[in-house]
Amino acid sequence: MPRTRSHHGGLRRIGSARGRRAAFGLAACLLGAAVLGAGAPDKAKRKRVPGPYGRAVMAVAIDPISTSTLYAGTGGGVFQSTDAGATWAPLDPDLVGVSVGAVAIDHKSPSTVYVGTGAGIFKKTASGATRMVLAHGVGGLFVGAVAVDPGAPSTVYAGTGGGIFKSVDGGSTWTEAARGLTNQFVTTLAVDPFTTSTLYAATNGGGIFKSPNGGASWSAINDGLKTTIVLALAIDPRSSGTLYAQTVEGVFKSGDGGKSWAPINRGLASRFTLSLAIDPAVSNTLYAGTASGIYKSLDGGTTWGAASSGLTSQFVTALAIDPSEPSVLYAGTDGGLFKSTSAGLSWSELKRNNEERRATSGN
Repeated sequence: MPRTRSHHGGLRRIGSARGRRAAFGLAACLLGAAVLGAGAPDKAKRKRVPGPYGRAVMAVAIDPISTSTLYAGTGGGVFQSTDAGATWAPLDPDLVGVSVGAVAIDHKSPSTVYVGTGAGIFKKTASGATRMVLAHGVGGLFVGAVAVDPGAPSTVYAGTGGGIFKSVDGGSTWTEAARGLTNQFVTTLAVDPFTTSTLYAATNGGGIFKSPNGGASWSAINDGLKTTIVLALAIDPRSSGTLYAQTVEGVFKSGDGGKSWAPINRGLASRFTLSLAIDPAVSNTLYAGTASGIYKSLDGGTTWGAASSGLTSQFVTALAIDPSEPSVLYAGTDGGLFKSTSAGLSWSELKRNNEERRATSGN
């Protein structure tokens, strides 16, 4: 069972009733996920229909080379599709029934996939073998964030309920890399794509931390944030000094590498934001996943408009954009996985048996 001091500490820092309810909901989701996945995979759960159908989807990752291959991390395992979401199979049968908090792909060797769970980190390689590389016993913590260094993919970071661990040998060995943020529940890890020794960590209760030295030390960078509960973090792929933070008080933007933050919430109906995706071709185009659907911005977050047509599950926990065709997006929700082929204009729920059900608002 993960330590939850940072959860409760974060809850006490939220002043508004809305913020307290949002934080409570997040804590409940995370704790529930940890309970479901805290032990070894449950053999009895393997008879479920494979796929993200109707499940809570906490993570979505797309193969950067073969973009029809994608992964969905759910409360019942991690599933792989090789046909852009038409059909799915378990990444590994032994992971069915395990609650998944994060999926990360080695961009130089995309057949290598890391999966963060309540039972540790699992690594899938080109050989098809899956092995645990960070056991649940290391700190006894739920792994909710994983990041692979894009320049040196043998370097992997794991964000847990009590800080960060680092491996420099592809997960064979790990050391704690949490000086300055010990006991923080890490929700997201992000590596600067241009200076990969620069890392950012979003936490549930401590705000945002930055490391300039590959995780050797961390310092808080919360100037301008209105809350210390940060659920996700995204780096502009074209300008790494531009950052976006998703919090229970809305979206915040930094243009100076996190030294200062300002809210960018005009047009957002919900300030409870859980995920964000940046168009890799036009980085001023953003998508925000919130507790009341998806919103899109064409001006770097200055203004937002609703982009939820077809979503029957409005609690959007994960977003991913096809890097080869940015009009194709995937949205993980608390009720399944949705796909848009129209840059968010409309969405379809991905269903089993090759069926995509065209959902309409109000159904």
